Amino acid sequence: MTTRFAVYLVPPAQSAFFRLGSAVLGWDSRAGQPVQQPPGLRPEWTAKAGPFGFHLTVTEAFECDPADWDDIERELRALCACLSPDAHLALSGGRTEVWDGGEVIVLRYEASEALVVLQTLLVARLARFVTGSSFDDLVREDPSKYAAPHERARLRALRTPRGLDTWTPHFTLVEPYEGEDAEALASDLEARFEGFGTLDFDRVTLMRQEDDGPYRAVLDVVVGRERDVTPGKA
Repeated sequence: MTTRFAVYLVPPAQSAFFRLGSAVLGWDSRAGQPVQQPPGLRPEWTAKAGPFGFHLTVTEAFECDPADWDDIERELRALCACLSPDAHLALSGGRTEVWDGGEVIVLRYEASEALVVLQTLLVARLARFVTGSSFDDLVREDPSKYAAPHERARLRALRTPRGLDTWTPHFTLVEPYEGEDAEALASDLEARFEGFGTLDFDRVTLMRQEDDGPYRAVLDVVVGRERDVTPGKA
């Protein structure tokens, strides 16, 4: 059995933002159940993104030793407690963007200073629990992948080429898109998400995956204090 962990920003279960995002992807990661997609979307267009649930990645999904799970939870609580009580995990400038030649559509944001600091802290400190990385696999398959010196340095130290000063905070909405007009779908999705251009979080969510199953929210940790909450009630 392969166990993976990730740390995401996941909106509260009852929020309109989470309900809309989960519907777009067809999967509710807090309830652990499928959701009916709205008109204009197809299951095959979210086949890759859907199992991760509606989220913004703070740390990537990594393989880990299940025996380390309690230590991962303790470390996450300890790191989140390092931020001040006034820290705001804020997102602004929300808009859709089309990536990878039209295959991926995301809801892109700019992160607050506190959120960038937390992302950097978590990427650095949780790397010691990583036993396997999909990025390692990609480089083995294609040695030209992530060949920039800073990316290779990150892979050696952090097991990911992403994040830090090149972090691009986003919620993936569609992947892989196989239709004829990604820009039109992006415009439609941007209209659906109108009103969510600015967001403010006070917690991060620890996700868990077993083998190739969908990701489940298992723990929400509030920043700036030593407290966590039940994911289903977040």
